[in-house]
Amino acid sequence: MGQSLSEVSRREERIYVTLPVTLRTGWQGATEVNGNTVDYSERGLRVRASAPLRVRQDVEVIVSDNPTLKRNYSVMWVREPSTDQSVYEAGLEVDRDRPE
Repeated sequence: MGQSLSEVSRREERIYVTLPVTLRTGWQGATEVNGNTVDYSERGLRVRASAPLRVRQDVEVIVSDNPTLKRNYSVMWVREPSTDQSVYEAGLEVDRDRPE
């Protein structure tokens, strides 16, 4: 479905923090999924959610505790849940081309 984690190079230090977030895809009538962050860097973040995302999909991430903290991202990779989990994991890169 996307690149494997081994194919994605890690060039920056990651900061591990778990924050509740809302992932919004689409425009009007957008789909919203609750999730949380796993880690972040200057270029992006890793999130976990109960619903899948698609590679190259545009996503707006909103910090649930502070809705004024939001930013646009592009999905770079997706990891399917293992058989004992129902959580998807995705790597998001800051979308510098779309306005905030």
